[in-house]
Amino acid sequence: MTPTQRPARTSTQGWVLGTVGGAPIVVAPTSLLLGLLLAGSWLPTVRSYLGALGWVAVVGVVVLTVMGVAVSILLHELAHGLTGTLLGRRPVLYQLHLWGGRTTFGPATNWRPWKDMLTSLAGPVTNLVLWALCRGAFSVLSLALPLGISFTLWALSWVNLALAVFNALPGLPLDGGHALAALVEQLSGRRRLGLQVAAWGGLGVVALIAWYWVLRPLLLVHRQPDAFDLMIVVLVAWPIASTCWTVLGLGGRNRAAARLDLRGLLQPVATVGATATVSRVRAVLSDGARLVLVSDGARLLGTIDAVGLDELGPLDEHVATAGQVCTALPARAVTTQVVGEQAAAALQAARSVSRWLLVVESGSVLGAVPTGAR
Repeated sequence: MTPTQRPARTSTQGWVLGTVGGAPIVVAPTSLLLGLLLAGSWLPTVRSYLGALGWVAVVGVVVLTVMGVAVSILLHELAHGLTGTLLGRRPVLYQLHLWGGRTTFGPATNWRPWKDMLTSLAGPVTNLVLWALCRGAFSVLSLALPLGISFTLWALSWVNLALAVFNALPGLPLDGGHALAALVEQLSGRRRLGLQVAAWGGLGVVALIAWYWVLRPLLLVHRQPDAFDLMIVVLVAWPIASTCWTVLGLGGRNRAAARLDLRGLLQPVATVGATATVSRVRAVLSDGARLVLVSDGARLLGTIDAVGLDELGPLDEHVATAGQVCTALPARAVTTQVVGEQAAAALQAARSVSRWLLVVESGSVLGAVPTGAR
């Protein structure tokens, strides 16, 4: 990681810890709640095993464990980004938040569904590697290390195993769900079918969570689940259920958005190099393109449209270059969701940051949709 001079907090996203490959690492404020939940659930267990060492040792183990979980989640997301980069699609944002992490990618060329599958599975595989490393270190060094450190290694080994298994489950928005959707698309050529199969898988995951933590205790053990278990179930199951519900277009209020297809709204785009002159960009726009993408090799520097040209001050258009005057394209102004409520949500999110929503499908830029923003 390449750190900034000091961690900075943005008004909308969180704390920017640094950048990797040009993509910022942002910690959302909601991630603090995740840390508190982990600490609260782990403290009684640590106290029961290590209480004789005193409160300082107990609290220290809890803090080290929470930090280890955060590092594990970050490495999980960086694995997504590294795999995507190696396959031809660069990440533009890494984010840690209440439900773990998220890696946002920019557009790519010659992208295929099987690459999505590998990129998605890179995260759980990384957690499996971390599990093996922590387990091995615990087995070899547990007698030589202080008890608190050994206990932390043991805990992190199981946490990483749980992260690997859970994220590999075949339901959206989990990594396994994205991999399943990509596999179905690769075999059938139908992206929508892949998303629907993975969405039903996600609802199956929700049913499994409800059975194990709520229904099983009630029906088989005759014990009511405690409030903390119910809170964890809601926090885990809700984002899965809401994502799948949206993808499937269930419910009356979702049906109109579920019928949205951005391909019918696409406007043509063109690409120029960063050294192209502004006069060249103007000519490209005059030839019919509504949006010009400015690239430096495989990296997207920004965009230029007719409104942006009109807003430029006096300059020599035969000397000034596209790379000097282009406007950076925020991550929220790029989507791979073409149809349904996810496409509608992407369009709404882009409206607050950009005049255009760049639409990418299977790694290729399809075009751009005007958002209505000024």
